[in-house]
Formats: sequence, structure tokens, C-alpha cells
Amino acid sequence: MIGLFGIYRRDVQTPVDLAPLARRVRLGYSVYAPRDEGGAIGRAAHQSDSNCGILDDNELRIVTLGDIYDAGPLVPNVATDPAWLIRELYRADQLNRLADINGQFCAAVYDRKNHRLTLITDRHALYPLHVWRQGGDVTFGSLIYVLLGDERVSRKANPEALAQLFTMQRTVGRITSIAGIDALPAACIWQCDSDGVRERIYWNLTWREGRWNEHECAAALDIAFHRAVERQIKDAQGLLLSGGIDSRWILAATPAHALSSWTTASYAGNPELKLAERVADICQSEHHTVIVDPEDTLTTHDDAAVESNGLYPASPQFSAFMSRVGKDCGTVLSGHGLDYTLRGYYLPARFLDLAGSHTRLPVLRSIGSRPTGRDVFHNLRQGPPARTVKRIIVKSWQERWWRAQEEKMAQILAPWLNSEQPYNAWDAFILHAVSKHYAFTGMMSVRAACNLRIPAFDKEVMDVYLQMPPRWRCSGRVVLRALQRASLPLARLPNANTGFPADSEPWLDVARLIGRGFFRRAGLMRRPAIPSNLHSAGSWQNAAALYREGPLHRARFLEIRERLDGISFGMFDCDGLRDVIDEHLSGQAEHTKLMRQLLTHDAWVRRFGIEDYA
Repeated sequence: MIGLFGIYRRDVQTPVDLAPLARRVRLGYSVYAPRDEGGAIGRAAHQSDSNCGILDDNELRIVTLGDIYDAGPLVPNVATDPAWLIRELYRADQLNRLADINGQFCAAVYDRKNHRLTLITDRHALYPLHVWRQGGDVTFGSLIYVLLGDERVSRKANPEALAQLFTMQRTVGRITSIAGIDALPAACIWQCDSDGVRERIYWNLTWREGRWNEHECAAALDIAFHRAVERQIKDAQGLLLSGGIDSRWILAATPAHALSSWTTASYAGNPELKLAERVADICQSEHHTVIVDPEDTLTTHDDAAVESNGLYPASPQFSAFMSRVGKDCGTVLSGHGLDYTLRGYYLPARFLDLAGSHTRLPVLRSIGSRPTGRDVFHNLRQGPPARTVKRIIVKSWQERWWRAQEEKMAQILAPWLNSEQPYNAWDAFILHAVSKHYAFTGMMSVRAACNLRIPAFDKEVMDVYLQMPPRWRCSGRVVLRALQRASLPLARLPNANTGFPADSEPWLDVARLIGRGFFRRAGLMRRPAIPSNLHSAGSWQNAAALYREGPLHRARFLEIRERLDGISFGMFDCDGLRDVIDEHLSGQAEHTKLMRQLLTHDAWVRRFGIEDYA
């Protein structure tokens, strides 16, 4: 539950007390919440960070969260504390030079002399900041839940944001699920003073095709990734290790014994757990296993909804897992983001539908020379089926629901849709504000337990990524070759997602997947044995069965079914929602994604105290 928070008042002589915001921080964190006049900024951080990231020299109060790994030639010898760098750049009126630093952070500055509040996000908004304004007053916070400690902020749902959440599993642009609260964009310098509000973007997400072939690109990526890991393992203790490619790649770039590794599974003997143990053994990393019973995830679900700002899907797996990891590790690394960046997971690939299987092919499909925001919106690999979503919308909202989202996508993605490579708009949907992406909510729960570093968004790694054409990212070959350069033994181990060698030629994997599907349907090959329907051969649980058969989860959905009127906000059809719940619980159909969203939506309404809609 870490984050920045603060209040700015139009009148410089008005006393500001942050106690109402600070009281919404759970026990166990280091809370800095000074009183001041005109403006006050505070922070909730881990106990180990209580002496880092805060400066107050009577003229400026600066509070930061996160890391600066390399300030380059900008300000020598301050890379260990972002607050020092922000102070020097602010004084020199050179905050735009943040585009050149390598870091993952957010910052707030209160300039007493000029009665000015400045808020800063990093190049990918990995640390979110949210702002509420009324007249000349401002309340802000990384966590919306903490920001709501200001009683002036109304707790009204934003219908446009709810439509996005139930359709795309995230919000896009600035809107949040609460009316009147905006999310600052990535690479943003936002200022408020007596002259009003000003905002500038100091870096733009821009692709450019590099002058190299795939082999040369793999070599450059290997070097960049090793450097990134070397920077980020300083003072780190652990790695979140799965059986996939991304986290093992970090171990391949890490000296032996430098990091312990941590894997979660829902039962001992899980195939992915065994694979992670083999990876850790090859790399001489002390391995730890945390078994999380599928039903136990519900006990942490509400806290996860707070940590993720109510976004889909609140990640109870990480909340349940990380409480144990955080006891031994003050800082951990994660391979998060390497798949949907370097391996182009969300690019519009071709799919092969054969005998009931839906297999992604490592090649781009045609999108036309000038795709639109509508094209991206209706061709994303996420969210419940549109036909299911339509069932839960009241008639008066049907047209507005879809039109508003198409228009918002066109607006947000315009810079990339109108570029020479419009395929990049699909990746820009994810990367224009990473902390809003549904997969990132798990990382918010990691941060609640300990400090988190993510090599995927290291500046040097991203500079290589931004020179990779979409077709290379879609095929995944560059990453596989870089992994081979880092460690052949790890590259040749199976990938938990497929069971085939991680460095297999992508088209060969497709053939193997189709063949295995045929043998399973013919009864000639069995799926891995699992303890019950609630478990999964993957690292977590079988959510579809868990919602239907797990006593605790089933009871929660039956409770939600009885209070749909209080969470529908005039836009959801309660009869349609009841039908969807009944169909899933009875086994007539699977609506897992919609059920997960409904579970999170209900937790958001209860924990945030949502009273109405705007």
C-alpha cells in the first residue's frame, strides 16, 4: 500500500493536514505526513525506505517513490536518491531532462516560495498519480483509496470508466473509475499554482526501425538486458520465478547466488513449480516455494482491489503469495512486461482455428493501411466476448457504451494509428500508461509487500525494443535468440506455457501444439493430473471451476447476486447479470472473465464506499 499523497490549497495561508489521508494507509508502512500551510505532500513507503526519497530545505519539499538507476551526466552521484535529482533539475528549470534518465518512479514537489505543486510520472507511468481538482484546490494520490480520505471528493462512479473495465479490463487515457479523479499520463510534469494548471510531456512513446537484422538485434538486446539486470539487482534479494521464459531470462543475466527465487503454486508437485526449481538449480539460486490454496485467494481479494485502484483483475494470487515473500525480501525483480513488449503478445497476430483449438501464429495479420481506433477496440486479445457484455447492458446504454469506447480509442491511439507502422497502436494501447494495464495490477500487489524492479522497462532495454519492427516482436525470435546467448541450458528447458523447449522455432511450436491437441482429443495423451478441479497445472488456480465449485467463492457470488441493484449504477441490466452468474455457477456456460470483473467491481464498491454514479 505504498504511494504519494498530498493536498494543495488555493490560499497559501490555509493550514493543510494530511492526517485524513494518512489514516487510510494500513498499518506496517512508514508514513510521512507533514502539516504545512498552502500545500503538503506525504508518502507511504516500506519501513526500509523511510530515510530515502524525501527532501525538505525550507524552500522546497520533495517526496519521491521508486528508483533512479542511472542519471548519466545530468547530476553526478545522486542516482541512489531520486529526490536529490528532482531537486537539482527543478532548481535549474530542467525537468524536461528526465527523458534522459533511467528510472522507475514518481515525484511530488511543493515550492513554498512560489506556492506551486509539481507532480511527475516516469516514462511509462509505472507509478501512477491521480488528481482531483475543485476550484484552485488539488488533492492527489498514487492510491485512489488514500486520496478518498479527503471528504470533499465525492464517491461517484464514472460510467464511462466502468464500461471500459467490463469491456477491456482496464481504463484508457486519463479517466478513472471515480468521477472527478483523473490519472496523469506517462512522462508528465503537472504543475498547479496561482496562474492555474500547466502540463507538459517530456518524453513520447515512439518506435523507430533499427539498422540491424534479427541476429544483431538479439545481440544488442542481450547486452542491454544484462546491463539492466546488473543495475537493478543492487540491494535486491529475490526474483519472482515462474516456469516461463521471462523470469528465467533474468536469472540467466544474474551472477550465481545473487538472488533467491520465489515460485507460487496451488499444490506441491505442480509441473510449473518443478520447472522453476530446475531453473533455480541451474542458476544456483536458492529456491523457495509458496503454496497458496485456491480458496485462500478470496481472503486477500479486497486488499488487492485497493492496491490496484479497483482495476481488473484485482490480483489475489500475488497478494496471498507476496505476504510471505515480503518477510524475507525487501526488494524483488520480476520478468513482468517482457512478453507483451519484446514478444509482441498483444499485436494483431493470425490465429488458426482447428478442431476446437485456437492457436496463435507467429505472424501478423492484415490490418489495412489505415486502421482506426474502432479496429483496435474490436480486435484486442482481452475482455469477455462482446456478445456476453451486451447481455449485461441496459438498453438505454447500448449505443453510448460502444460508441464512447471506440471514440476514446481513436483519440488515445491517434499518434500511432497515423504513423508508418500502425501495428504499433496495439502495443501503445498497453504501454501509453502501463499501470492501467490489467496485467500490471499484480505488480501493484507485489509493491504492497516489498520494493519491485522490472527490467522490461529499463531505458536501455526499451530503447532496443522501440527499434524492433512489429513483425519481429510478433514472431518472438529475437527474444529466443537473446535467451540462447544468455544461457543455452535455460533456453533448452521447456517453457511452462507450452511444455516444449523454450527456444523452439515458433512455427515448430505451433505444429506441436496442434499435434498434442489432436492426441488429447483422441485419448492417446492425457493432461497433467491435478488434485481437484479448483487447481491448475499452471502456477495458480483454475478460476472457472473455483468460482463455480469453491465454497467461499460460490458463496460470494451468490451474495453479489442479491445486491446487484446497489452496484448496477443505472447502466447494468440486473437480470442479465443474474443470468450470467446463474449460467456460470450451474455449469451451463463459462463466463470467467466477466465473473472476475464482477468480483472486483463488488469489492471496489464496498471498499471505496461508492455511493452513486455521475
